[in-house]
Amino acid sequence: MQIAELPPTYLAGYHDNELVGKMRYSRLGKTDLFVSQVGFGGCVVGGVYPDKGDLEEIFQCVETGIKSGINFIDTSPFYGEGKSEEALGLALRRIPRHCYYIATKVGRYSADWTKAFDFTEERVLKEFDNSLARLQLPSVDILHVHDFEYCQSPQYIATTTLPAVLKIVQSGRAKYIGITGYPLEEFQKVLDLTPVKVNVVLSYSRNTLIDISLQEYVPYFESKHLGVINASPTAMGLLTNRGPPDWHPAAPSLKKLCSEAAAYCADQGVELGKLSVHHNLVHCYDGIVASTLLGVGTMEILKINLDIVFNGLTEHEERVLKYVQEKYFQDLGKTAWDTGIWNLDEYNKIIEK
Repeated sequence: MQIAELPPTYLAGYHDNELVGKMRYSRLGKTDLFVSQVGFGGCVVGGVYPDKGDLEEIFQCVETGIKSGINFIDTSPFYGEGKSEEALGLALRRIPRHCYYIATKVGRYSADWTKAFDFTEERVLKEFDNSLARLQLPSVDILHVHDFEYCQSPQYIATTTLPAVLKIVQSGRAKYIGITGYPLEEFQKVLDLTPVKVNVVLSYSRNTLIDISLQEYVPYFESKHLGVINASPTAMGLLTNRGPPDWHPAAPSLKKLCSEAAAYCADQGVELGKLSVHHNLVHCYDGIVASTLLGVGTMEILKINLDIVFNGLTEHEERVLKYVQEKYFQDLGKTAWDTGIWNLDEYNKIIEK
């Protein structure tokens, strides 16, 4: 459901009335959160990607973005091993708490795969306390189980991890429960098993120019009355003129194809990433996808993204997008890459301790 009036996060005298009036807001599932069409994704702020400014520029990005109508922020202790939460905690001291919703996560904590994941109740409760301390907040609006598929046990997530998150909600330190992951089929396994009411799902890289498989699962998510958040509209940098980071898991053949598309865009004076974000915003499946998270770490990137939201593409960019879709991506639609399998034996050792 989209709303025409000002959102609950609006604050007279603080926001830019004109821009807030132009921003689209949608109810997130059956929650009472009315989120902006785009939100801040915390990966870039945490240093997972290189294109971020210094702290002062990050503060400016967050403050300008929220005054312009963005009201949803998503982060995780995994992003920079706490650096994203720390930076946002400092930035948000400048902003009235009434003006934004914020989500963080539990379950994934480190880039070191030997200690990356821990879905046990003890760790969930402990790390969430650490997250609140870094964010300098008494509570968050959404608490997600982060990349739950790496547990490799839907039953464990359903009956141990999610009940631990529910305890946090019952304590008043989080309002709603979410789960995030890449393989869409894994969401259904957990959601059909758990006795806990899950309110939100976050899917990434599955609503892009090369992979539209999120569309298949929208009816299921809708039947469960779930709010849907869409992340990584550029497929983790794959659909940008600069190209993906070295660690990107896509196959070389797919990287080559996207690189050719990016070269064409660059030759036309167009940023492939801008076309990718536009595609995501257009394909929100009748408002079921409530918000798309954008990685913003510089004012230049923020301005580009706000321009897409408020003004769309130019006629030239529309022509380039059509050409790229027909020339490079016409036969794509399900190009999931292997995300790797975390070692279940290591996880079982953690559970047994």
